[in-house]
Amino acid sequence: MDIATWLHDLGLSVYEQAFRENAIELELLPQLTADDLKEIGVIPVGHRRKLLDAIAALRASALPAPDDPRDARVQSPSPVDPIGERRQVTVLFADLAGYTAWGQQLDAEEVHALLERFFERADRIIQEHGGRIDKHIGDCVMGVFGAPIAHGDDADRAARAALAISAAIPDVSARVGRRIGIHIGVAGGQVVASRTGSANHSEYTVTGDTVNLASRLTAAAEEGEILASDDTRRALAERFDCVDAGALDIKGFAEPVRAWRLLGLGLVARDERPFVGRHGELRLSEAALAACRETGRGQTIFIRGEAGIGKTRLIEEVQRKATESGFACHAALVLDFGGGVGRDAVRALARSLLGVEVTSDTEAVRAAADRALSSGLVASEDTVFLNDLLNLPQPSELRPIYEAMDTGTRNRGQLDLVARILDRKTRLRPRLLVVEDLHWADQLVLMQLARLTTVVAQYPAILIMTSRLEGDPLDETWRAQVPAASLTTIDLGPLPSDDARALAEALIAANTAFAERCVERAAGNPLFLDQLLRHADESHAAAVPGSIQSLVQERIDRLDSADKTAVQAASVLGQRFAGSALAHLLDSSDYVPERLISRLLVRPQLASEDVFLFAHALIRDAIYDTLLRSRRRELHQRAAEWYADRDPVLHAEHLDRAEDPKAAQAYLAAARSQVSDYRQRCNLSNGVSRSPPIRSTASR
Repeated sequence: MDIATWLHDLGLSVYEQAFRENAIELELLPQLTADDLKEIGVIPVGHRRKLLDAIAALRASALPAPDDPRDARVQSPSPVDPIGERRQVTVLFADLAGYTAWGQQLDAEEVHALLERFFERADRIIQEHGGRIDKHIGDCVMGVFGAPIAHGDDADRAARAALAISAAIPDVSARVGRRIGIHIGVAGGQVVASRTGSANHSEYTVTGDTVNLASRLTAAAEEGEILASDDTRRALAERFDCVDAGALDIKGFAEPVRAWRLLGLGLVARDERPFVGRHGELRLSEAALAACRETGRGQTIFIRGEAGIGKTRLIEEVQRKATESGFACHAALVLDFGGGVGRDAVRALARSLLGVEVTSDTEAVRAAADRALSSGLVASEDTVFLNDLLNLPQPSELRPIYEAMDTGTRNRGQLDLVARILDRKTRLRPRLLVVEDLHWADQLVLMQLARLTTVVAQYPAILIMTSRLEGDPLDETWRAQVPAASLTTIDLGPLPSDDARALAEALIAANTAFAERCVERAAGNPLFLDQLLRHADESHAAAVPGSIQSLVQERIDRLDSADKTAVQAASVLGQRFAGSALAHLLDSSDYVPERLISRLLVRPQLASEDVFLFAHALIRDAIYDTLLRSRRRELHQRAAEWYADRDPVLHAEHLDRAEDPKAAQAYLAAARSQVSDYRQRCNLSNGVSRSPPIRSTASR
């Protein structure tokens, strides 16, 4: 294998020339860092992550095999779990229509060329959206979103990829000179992800009903049709336009399966959840809007919080208030995938300021540029930077000037132009600029936003940025670049119980007992509460909805192998666990969960240096669900060993979870121990007698 082949297999052949120009040979790959990739021109975050994952796999393959299999689980830096795990994924099958007939009509070389063209386009689309090519089967490609790396929105990614593949078929047809059709199936659910095969050949893949359902939906789809499963439709909500395809009799499934025709992206709709709580944060934002109008000077508000805590919902309400106050609103997202060339956050804001929609074609963008120049909004000497901001080709007379500029000059020119456009636009109307999801931002975007923070302080404009607490990129170095007085940070915590109940009452009219259980489990996270109420019926109230599992998977997939193994083992011990017990499960006496704490997955219990708590009960439950049953039994058995001489009840509970036949005897011993302890306490309290309280065991 050489560099070209390696990049081609990753769907990133576009960087082959950059690798060669920088003399990067195959043996140097394991030494590359994220900074190295940035320096050679790998700018999109998604591409860097894909390359870094592949580089980590190369490092892992070069490691000598450890004597103890447990050491491999702890030390391997590979993102692929060598044991296997249960994962929430979305599977996509895309199958060409009429392939059998082609085989009879066309020469074998022609068929090969056609398939090569189709796979080249479909594979690239799947990978650009964060999916993984699992396999090619005849004329069919299978893509998996959520394994080995989850993103938290894998259903959305799969749906967008399906639409993009369908839209690309006419171009593929034109290139091969023959009309071809396609039918696509998309299904989501839990699978087992592992490396399977024999000693001679093995590969990482996923297995389970979800894979079978996606395949069957593909077979049931008509030419040009995309069929999605009911679970996938619920995950997509109103973000996509779907039509009920009815209940289909699917081979291998006992009951008819409800399917949906995926037609396209839906209209952007306001969050259906009512606005509850957050009134203090909203008042703070309203005060900033009022001060901006009165003084003609702006400021920046930075909103932080865990996934699902309500950052976007708060921004929607601020945007509504801003519009009522006469502000024009402009919004952009920092994407870790699918942004496309020229669609980064700052360019998206510039396009919005110039009246260009995200979906506008090249002609509409060019017309907007011409209007900006003819109206004087943009000076003629800034044309080269305007074209750069709008991703328009430079005319022949400007191309030498543009090509002579280095990257720093281009970036400064873009930002200076954005500042001048903002100056002129705010003379007509104050502006609210929103940039969401800074946790995906690279250094270039962060630099641009630091400059924009300084710019808005000079004009009647408010900049609002959001980020998850985990991965907050605005460190001391970044903050030192901006005026302290113009930056306000708001940390969103869990909703109080009363507000959470009000939210639940708006989402579910009846069954208050069930709603109360969901409120308790969600622990103040609005998204978790929403998903528990929508996707967990009363008979399966203990289940963790797939949307929550995906969010948690995304967080633990960013851990190295040692910490991921540790947090999975900790989930076996329960919501509260002792560090010494975890060290026993890991067979590592010196393990300290520092990175789990810094990633906000667990927190130390203040009363004890050795006791830790999961940050959220649903985080613990979702992590526990990733373990294969065989691995759970193994870890529960080791936990039972740890508690054998320390806590008879926990000893029995873990034997029970390990499905050990000695569990019944251990429960009896634990009950006798509790009775004995109770009698001793009674004797010490003058013989007062009552029924001994037996501690409840863990639910099975």
